[in-house]
Amino acid sequence: MKIDRRQSTAYQIYDSLHQQIIDMSRVPGSVISKQDIAKSFEVSPSPVRDALLRLQSEGLVDIVPQSKTSVSLIDVQKARELHFLRLSVEIEVVRELSKRITAEQLAELEVWNARLSVEFKAENTTAFRLTDTAFHERLYDFAGVPGIVDIIQAHRGHYDRIRGLYLAFGQRQKRVILEHKEIHRAIKAGDPLAAENAVRQHLGKSLAIIEEIRAQNPTYFKKEDTGL
Repeated sequence: MKIDRRQSTAYQIYDSLHQQIIDMSRVPGSVISKQDIAKSFEVSPSPVRDALLRLQSEGLVDIVPQSKTSVSLIDVQKARELHFLRLSVEIEVVRELSKRITAEQLAELEVWNARLSVEFKAENTTAFRLTDTAFHERLYDFAGVPGIVDIIQAHRGHYDRIRGLYLAFGQRQKRVILEHKEIHRAIKAGDPLAAENAVRQHLGKSLAIIEEIRAQNPTYFKKEDTGL
């Protein structure tokens, strides 16, 4: 894999590994070889180490000094915490937007939704997930709170892997498209309550069936502390 010398080497390695982990190309629990990564990118160990440290800070890799580095197991509790944060903030975001969104902003959201349909038909789950994320990030931008995106990004790894497993089935992607249209419709209508309900309906799905997802992929998940 070629590195673009105009950009940070460590960031490019981080971004590539991040996508592989979120997309489950690197499954939870799998070992990461620093040497293999350095060889594939044709770089020294230093930027690889920096990239892995960033992934560790986001909870996506476990680094055991002098032993091994591996993709972290999915932590359902961390995913629930991120979900609670997103839901709380995004409800306020769409309520605010329903009062003052512009025609240009509505048109852009419609474009993002149209892309979802294209990617669904192309069966491109990765592109579908990224477009879904971009739609929500634009909501934050339009509401004037873009900094919240960075906060969410730093903590969303466990949540996004569950979401990726959720979106692996086409029928669920079709529901996401319909739910996005409902969010758009409610904001356009200037109806804060309808916008709030649409967001609740949309964001609650992937975690609502977490036990079903975990039962299908038990080795991907960290065992929860029962307190016993």
